[in-house]
Order: sequence, then C-alpha cells, then structure tokens
Amino acid sequence: MLLQTILEGLGLGALLILICAVGIRKGAVGMVHLYSPAVRQRCVKLGLTSPERIRRNSLLFKAVCVPGYISYVLVCVYGINGARSFAAGFWQLLVI
Repeated sequence: MLLQTILEGLGLGALLILICAVGIRKGAVGMVHLYSPAVRQRCVKLGLTSPERIRRNSLLFKAVCVPGYISYVLVCVYGINGARSFAAGFWQLLVI
C-alpha cells in the first residue's frame, strides 16, 4: 500500500514537471494563461505575448493536460490500486 502511494506521487510529480517544462520551454510567458487577467493584460501590454497566443495556449492546456491527468488518475485507481467497483473507484478518484 505504501509503495503504491509512493508510485502514484512520483508519477504525478513527474507529470507535473513535464507539463511545466513544456509550458515554459520558451519562457515563463508560455503559461501566463494560468495567471489572473491583470497579469495577462500586463504581459500583452509589454508586448511579451498576444491575446490570441494566450487563448491558444489555454485551449491547448485544457485539451491535452486535463484529459492526461484524468487518464493518469484512472490508471492509478483501476490499474495500480485495483479498484473493482464503481463506488471504490469513485472514492479513490475523489481522494486523488
């Protein structure tokens, strides 16, 4: 049980590092869509990015990262932890 938890945590940490590394590979402005609108407007005002690029990065993040995270959690719950019923799987998904 402890080993499973450690594996899940390491996998989730690696996934987070990968997402951040890809997002900021050309500078921190690459993930400015995660900041408040005031910060986004300031980046546009300074000429660091454009509203279209922020919108594109935001949509790409939602289309790739959210399903990837959900897939990872499903693999952990049903593959590693061995949940067999909907109730057990739902509880573990909720906790993770």
